[in-house]
Amino acid sequence: MAMNLPLKQAFEAYQAGRFGDALSLIAEIGRRPGGRTQELASLEGNCRLRMGDVLGAAEAFAAGSALPGANAAMLAKFAVGLFSRAGARARLADFGGTAVALNPGDSALLYDHARALFDEGRYHETAALAGGLDRANPHHFVLIVNSFRLTGQFSRLAEELEAACLRDPGDALAAVSRYVVAREIADFPVVGAHETALGDLDHPERGPLTDGEPAIARLLWARTDRAASMPNSDSIRLAAEPPGPPRRPVSPAGERLKIGYLSSDFHDHATMRLFEDVLVQHDREAFDITLFCHTEPHQRGWQQRNLPADLVSSTVHVGAMDDQAAAAEISARGIDILVDLKGHTMGARLGIAKRADAPVKATFLGYPGSVMGGGFDYAITDPVVTPDAAIPHFEEKLCRLPETYQPNGMLRRALPKAATRASAGLPEKAFVFASFNAIQKITPETFRLWCRILKAVPHAVFWIFAERSEARANLLRAFRAAEIAEERIFFTAGMPYEAHVARLGLADLGLDSVPYNGHTTTSDMLWAGLPLLTMRGHAFQARVSESLLKAARIDGLVAEDAEDFVHRAVALAASPDRISALKARIEENRFRAPLFDSERFTRHLENAYRLMADQARLGLAPALIDVPALPPRIGPFAERRRGE
Repeated sequence: MAMNLPLKQAFEAYQAGRFGDALSLIAEIGRRPGGRTQELASLEGNCRLRMGDVLGAAEAFAAGSALPGANAAMLAKFAVGLFSRAGARARLADFGGTAVALNPGDSALLYDHARALFDEGRYHETAALAGGLDRANPHHFVLIVNSFRLTGQFSRLAEELEAACLRDPGDALAAVSRYVVAREIADFPVVGAHETALGDLDHPERGPLTDGEPAIARLLWARTDRAASMPNSDSIRLAAEPPGPPRRPVSPAGERLKIGYLSSDFHDHATMRLFEDVLVQHDREAFDITLFCHTEPHQRGWQQRNLPADLVSSTVHVGAMDDQAAAAEISARGIDILVDLKGHTMGARLGIAKRADAPVKATFLGYPGSVMGGGFDYAITDPVVTPDAAIPHFEEKLCRLPETYQPNGMLRRALPKAATRASAGLPEKAFVFASFNAIQKITPETFRLWCRILKAVPHAVFWIFAERSEARANLLRAFRAAEIAEERIFFTAGMPYEAHVARLGLADLGLDSVPYNGHTTTSDMLWAGLPLLTMRGHAFQARVSESLLKAARIDGLVAEDAEDFVHRAVALAASPDRISALKARIEENRFRAPLFDSERFTRHLENAYRLMADQARLGLAPALIDVPALPPRIGPFAERRRGE
């Protein structure tokens, strides 16, 4: 009876709105032997919730669920909902398993727990919960697909997707997911069937497939700028968000232009291997640079090691902010030109850019195409990747840099060291063709071209970057079907960058993929001294290698069409002297041609920003900008030797 009176008093205080008094009484009761009960925990949770302490309420309900009584399942479920409401992702990931065990069969609760695990990067734990998720729910199904994909369970994933397509042949999400996964494991029959359906722009059934397709997946098959610019799942979702706010005026002429870069890639990432020198070499007297960083905290050590101290100190970490709060930070710092470096790629925060009131907004580097729905004023490109014919297919106005759109850091980039074919497991005497592009870029068309070349050059072998066992098995199966002997195929996997650059030169000729070229892969090959044969394309992502070869001043490696591609590859394989001359030319041009002249590139980019700002100061709408080239350099722009 003595226990009931304080509990009654606590409940009366709660009912009267005296939540602090109620909590004091609850604490007093809880200190007594046997005082902690589910009823007491529930009252504490409700008090804290009414006081606005959502996280404290969640913890009270979670503690109550561990106490004896009939309400454990309900209290645990309350706790999960409140952890989610409080944004306590890590706590939800840890506690969710308890709640799920207390509420068996509740797929919605299981999803909340699994999603928190996934968002925390605990992909294997997420995948282990897949059996209890509701495959008829699109959110659940996407989580299943992504968890299997990121844990490398491609065989299981392929089975899931095939079953989903059989259950509902009209399920566009399952069909698109199956296609995307087939790309990653070189499942050419599935890829070919989807390309046939997707490639006919006038086919009556292609709409649901393309509308459900991620933007980056579109570029794997889109052979024209028109196809690349059709709506996709990312652009449709982004376009549905409210339009951006009115823009602030740009800083007056004569003041430093404030440039803000938005990205999650400010770490040891391919984008920063390209862009690091620009960040280092920006003219600090003319430009005020701020990084709006949503890089994961555990990856930020790179910033301390590689970026100037002034840039590290002016970095704004927006990862924990919602889009509106991050946009407010951009406004508070008076950013004149906001440059998003992600576009429609994984980890992008395009909602931040859309909500920002910066006078000028541009998309650059991360996504080779129009970032539709993003509300950007400019896409920073070059005349090769976006000739005049591309202009109608861009939502943004083009700002074309004069030599190449791709920056290429060289200040700390490792030069190739000596390597041997034996160390890479390659035959010493054979002619070695190579492809180091990501597996998903290998289209059936690309594969057929490879086979034609290998049949015409019987003494050649093919060196292919492929890490997944499923991809290797599918490629070997396809080569066997094409009557190419397995012993001519050599697979390789990823390795640290310095070792990777050293091994590239062991090949004789790189073969590009179509329509999605190598991008960083191509510039890595040229940095390493390896010639790359590409084909003239008709979309941004299909013209990148041509742009890079032109900036490297290397001629004769852009085929006009498929027949010419095969002809040139075969002719080069028959001419070791031409291969040697090409390699020597690449070496000679490394520190003379514009491609790796990062200081020159930075000055061109800065002039682009000045022209954008001038347009805005005049009150004019964004318009096509072709940045004029600086005078040609006389002599090399750097003095470094191989192996340094």
